[in-house]
Amino acid sequence: MKRTHKKTHKIRFWLMILATFMVAGIAFVIYNQYQNRPPRAVKLTAVGDSLTQGVGDPKGRGGYTYLIRKKVNDQNPHVKMSTANFGISGETTNQINNRVVHSAKLRRSLRTADVITVTTGGNDLLHFLKNNVVDNNRTQLNGRLTHYQTSYRQRVNRLFTDIRKVNSHSPIFVFGIYNPVYVYFPQVSFISRAVAANNTVTKSVAQKHSQIYFIPINKPLSDGQYRTAKSRQHLRQRAAAIGNQSNDANEIEALLNGNATQSNRYLSTEDHFHPNQIGYQIMTNLLYKQLSQHLDWVKG
Repeated sequence: MKRTHKKTHKIRFWLMILATFMVAGIAFVIYNQYQNRPPRAVKLTAVGDSLTQGVGDPKGRGGYTYLIRKKVNDQNPHVKMSTANFGISGETTNQINNRVVHSAKLRRSLRTADVITVTTGGNDLLHFLKNNVVDNNRTQLNGRLTHYQTSYRQRVNRLFTDIRKVNSHSPIFVFGIYNPVYVYFPQVSFISRAVAANNTVTKSVAQKHSQIYFIPINKPLSDGQYRTAKSRQHLRQRAAAIGNQSNDANEIEALLNGNATQSNRYLSTEDHFHPNQIGYQIMTNLLYKQLSQHLDWVKG
């Protein structure tokens, strides 16, 4: 009986050794296949205005669309991202949507996209501000802003709906807008309020749609290098010292057209209006953070 017991124990021992080697071998094969598998091809289609086109990018590579492709591919070796840039400077929400509905090339790109990004609203608000910002009647301004919000809500909802008709499943990441003249005229509070109102509408509409995520960029790009409360206080004091000259209609109009003499370090020195390399990198980092939260193939 003792010999039989020893023999059984020995057989069990060798079976355990064999099983261990088999498990290790299978794990090695799986790991090898994982390591050597071709990268997963993913496509990002970007549609929108000048922020998508990349106006202000000193190297002319397409702003955040180039930078996000590079960041995703650098940090995720098993992913190969490609991008298609359908940004056109100066377009309003209706004009962007018109391309979504009628451009066969854009529709093909949206249909096959794994990720979609959108920039919109900036030119809508710009047109509104140019017509209203120098009006000193606060009651009238507030009423016009409320009316603008209502009409903009309809336009941006139609844009999101029409994109979803082309692609019903891929996540959509929508950038907000910022105040490019804040560092020049921080005391013109109506512009800041209008920007915030525009972002509130975009975000609320996005939340009513499936897999559409809002990315706020207002604070970092509007504040520029004035990141602390103390530095922003100095900025307001300097603006106040300039006096009423800062409220001159022609000067505000010049700023809204992209002409300025001061500097926000995150905006282009060419027009003081669009993001520069640093500004687009900020947008890229915020987009990447959202991608990592909602897509399993992006490393956080």
